[in-house]
Amino acid sequence: MFSGVSQNFWINLLGFQLSWWLCVLFANTWLVVVWLLLALHLFFHREPIVEAWSVLICATAGFVIDTLLTFQGVFIFHNNAAVPPVWLLALWLTFSATLRQSLSFFSKHYVMAAIFGALGGSGAYLAAEKFGEVSFGLSHWHSGLLLACIWAVLFPLLIWLSHIYSGGRRAEAI
Repeated sequence: MFSGVSQNFWINLLGFQLSWWLCVLFANTWLVVVWLLLALHLFFHREPIVEAWSVLICATAGFVIDTLLTFQGVFIFHNNAAVPPVWLLALWLTFSATLRQSLSFFSKHYVMAAIFGALGGSGAYLAAEKFGEVSFGLSHWHSGLLLACIWAVLFPLLIWLSHIYSGGRRAEAI
């Protein structure tokens, strides 16, 4: 009866937005809610195993890049941690859960994905910095430019990975 409900554009998008705000405003404090939202997404998905692997592969790729940026001093998290915090991993997992659903439009528009990634991806980090959850080891301008370049490549790559892993099928909304 509820199979596929998490693939609905608005439910998927709102679930991610709620996760983003919880992570950025409250860091690890509300992680149980973020994990619950991710579990519900998978539980109510028509292809939970395919979706879980797609999410895991894409989130791993993104988290590895953020870890490398942290090692290089581009990102500075509270307590000068050597690795990104758990809330960032949760954010990567929930973001990856949008790739075959609310962001599936980009699976046939890679140039638009690059533009959207450059603006939206870098913008998300710049916004998180304003809320104090991350700071930059570079100037605001240089950080934004570097992130825009990374996301112009990363977002289309993640869309492609999610698309090929699922056998070229988008997770159609109900």
